[in-house]
Amino acid sequence: MPLKARIAGALLACAVLSACQGSGSQNNASSSGTAPSTGAPTPTGLQQCQAVPLQPAATAIPTSPTNVPASGTVQTSLILVPSGTHSLGFYVRDPWTGALVDRGYVPTGQGPDAVAVSNDQYVYVANGQDGTVSAYAWDSQTDRLTSLGAAISSGQTPTSLAVVGSDLYALNAGNNTITAFAIGANGTLTVIGALSPSATLTQLIAGAGVLYGLASKGITTFSAGSGVPAELSTTALNGIVAGAADGGGDLYVLTSTNVVAFNVSGGTLSQQDSVALPSGFTGNALSVGTNQLNVVGPGSGGMELVTFPLIGGGIACPTSAVLGSTGQATGTFVSPLGHTIYVTNASRDELAAYSATTTGNGPALMATARTRPTPRGVAGLVATVGISPQTLYVVEQAPSEIVGYSVAANGALSGPITSQGGGNGPSAGAIAADGATFYASDWSSGGNGTVTVLPIDGQGDLGAGSQVATGQSPMGIVADPSGRYLYVANSCYQNTGGGNCPGTISSYGLSGATPIALGSSPTATSGLYPMLLTVDPTGQYLYVAQYASGNVEGFTIDQDTGALTSATTALAGSNPWTVISGPAGRHLYVTNNHAGSTTSISIYRINAANGSLTLATTPTLTVTGGKPLGLAIGAKGRRLYVATQQGVSGGTNGTLEVFTRTNPLVSGVGWDTTPVALASSAPFTDAYGLAIAPNGKALYVVDNVPPTSAGSVQPGNIQALSIPPFSQARNAAAYTLLGVTTTGDSPVQAIPGGGLD
Repeated sequence: MPLKARIAGALLACAVLSACQGSGSQNNASSSGTAPSTGAPTPTGLQQCQAVPLQPAATAIPTSPTNVPASGTVQTSLILVPSGTHSLGFYVRDPWTGALVDRGYVPTGQGPDAVAVSNDQYVYVANGQDGTVSAYAWDSQTDRLTSLGAAISSGQTPTSLAVVGSDLYALNAGNNTITAFAIGANGTLTVIGALSPSATLTQLIAGAGVLYGLASKGITTFSAGSGVPAELSTTALNGIVAGAADGGGDLYVLTSTNVVAFNVSGGTLSQQDSVALPSGFTGNALSVGTNQLNVVGPGSGGMELVTFPLIGGGIACPTSAVLGSTGQATGTFVSPLGHTIYVTNASRDELAAYSATTTGNGPALMATARTRPTPRGVAGLVATVGISPQTLYVVEQAPSEIVGYSVAANGALSGPITSQGGGNGPSAGAIAADGATFYASDWSSGGNGTVTVLPIDGQGDLGAGSQVATGQSPMGIVADPSGRYLYVANSCYQNTGGGNCPGTISSYGLSGATPIALGSSPTATSGLYPMLLTVDPTGQYLYVAQYASGNVEGFTIDQDTGALTSATTALAGSNPWTVISGPAGRHLYVTNNHAGSTTSISIYRINAANGSLTLATTPTLTVTGGKPLGLAIGAKGRRLYVATQQGVSGGTNGTLEVFTRTNPLVSGVGWDTTPVALASSAPFTDAYGLAIAPNGKALYVVDNVPPTSAGSVQPGNIQALSIPPFSQARNAAAYTLLGVTTTGDSPVQAIPGGGLD
């Protein structure tokens, strides 16, 4: 944009905000169209802004969108986070709830330091420790990242990547070279050649037909997009920290004191605006959105997100400095759809999502998710995510079947639409990360159980199953989020008459749909009678409830082999049964099932570094009913549901209760310890399990109706209740009955499938 327009826009912004005043330059910049410039720099005007009081971290948890189709496809943001555990995690903004959904991870080379995207389809990772670049394709059919083959050698310590046209450029910080790769039609890379730039560079930024190289004291502009780059010009600028380019190729640079805007024409940069950072704030990462620049870094209140509006082509003084959590920001990125700012926090192992707005109090915290250790940055692409028909799969111990029911847009059930044999007395189920396989643990009558493997087609129908052997009396079963491993808790109950011998956990690899026992399987547990189990969203830790020992045991998962190593044992209440992870991966919730005593839910904080558990600020939630089994938590972490087998000792009805948490995005747990009892026109008699519809519209209660006093067996049922907006979360009458679906004699678990693939 012409200089006059940018200056006019900046002056307009200052007039509106009444926050700018003229000042001499604090940064010197000059440019030339040919060789590196050595002449005297030309001073430019710098906007000095009045001190902007830091706003406390606003929170705006979005309401659920209403225009999401029941099936088909929808566009959303896929967020990519390289981590210190040689892996690339990827996350999707749930189109129904707005929550960050951990979609798993893929292995990378050693020490991934940067990520770049080509054509919203191909993803490239710079592996700084082993000098390679890994390539992946985003598969819209399976909604997964797929490796494009072995990593390709780049140079010594590649730390930055940029895509211009059909070429990828890697900055090798170890020997200050730029390697050029041609991107093939299928996303694979071919080395074109390498260049040694005249300046020691710290970052590459893709422009419109050009490549920008940042150094501590200047910017080098290269021709790009057609092979090995060539230097076009240099621009002096002191104290450069980071930079980003907008869709038109204009460049924005963060220095130790300012944010600076440049226009590019014919490969030559011209400075347009320069605005000082707020006093006491040090920026270390920059991103550019449609209407604002975003700078993250440490300030007087911890880690801060400062936004600078872009008005009329100029940079305005910051309208807000959003106080985020403490920690170390390693990257910031504006979603391709322009609605959300993402920030990675290395010391908290966290990905945070903020609204991309400069109005009111500025960006508001919308969601958080725990990442794999030491996130190194963040990037993303527009992902076309498949939404398959929603199905609720019910595990029935009698008559030993897995039965699927169709889920309507409002959460109501119809059917059954599909069913297959589930082995011999299935006790729990799990669905693979790609949604294509259902796994059921089969209790078996002879002590040695099996896992039944059932394929799921694109319509949610179950195919004929096969079996693989597992341990004694298997109970819980879980697939890790990467789709590579499957774990089964073997209770040892059948051979002991009550679980008086240590149980085991069988581990399987999932290179295909059929589980293959790992060499480390089975793994002994430290307690007695392991029940249900869960893997945290980052795939690093597995937790199992030890029913007879009253403990929760945690294991670390070897990221290369899937092997388990005991990491922690935490005291729970009496007879822990169900264990689930919170949606952000920072807390663990456990039901304590013992009848005749105070029953409760234990809450633990998960140590991201080693998986250890400590009781949270609100360590327990007392359940008014007896023998809690079913447990479910909403996608935003604000509602925790618990179902019990009987209301009071000797009673005939079970209960359903909901605990609420006003703001799960701030520190602490903050649960309201007084639950709300949810009633139904069809009373619960033995509420055994809980599940939430993929779109968050309905809660399902598995009612394992006990035999009559005369011993007559009765069929069970699934009761579906609507989930009201959070403003009505504590209004029991707002949870309306959508219907009661009759099942087999002994339904024990419900697992939602379909929805967001």
